[in-house]
Amino acid sequence: MVLFNQGVKAKCRKCGNEAPASEFRMHYDYKMMVCPNCFRGEKEKIKVQNTAAAKEEPQVPKAPGWDKEDEYLERAAKNKREEQKSWFMSIPGSSLVQCRCAACKYKFKYDPVKNMPKACPYCDGPIPRFNSNMLY
Repeated sequence: MVLFNQGVKAKCRKCGNEAPASEFRMHYDYKMMVCPNCFRGEKEKIKVQNTAAAKEEPQVPKAPGWDKEDEYLERAAKNKREEQKSWFMSIPGSSLVQCRCAACKYKFKYDPVKNMPKACPYCDGPIPRFNSNMLY
């Protein structure tokens, strides 16, 4: 059986897999066209997970009375610190704010009224929700 609507396939220079040429995108770190899997970093996420599991730090003994509620509070505090690293700063004299991407650290102007841009202009990473109390 022959499929005619598959288009031209190209080989990814990063991973060696084949994908339709129309799906290739320019990656900002690799500085070359890569397949959708390499662009999203799926293979690297797997590698990072494997190395993180191998490099797991030894558990520090907890204080007496440490329970599941304390574990939950510690994780919640850590998540809140990570969330606040989205880095919004107000721009004086304008309704725009300066945002720093959590993924690539690129600084750009963000309009919280129009929610524009919808993603980081450099890496296409997501922009977290904006609260006016997140400004500093």
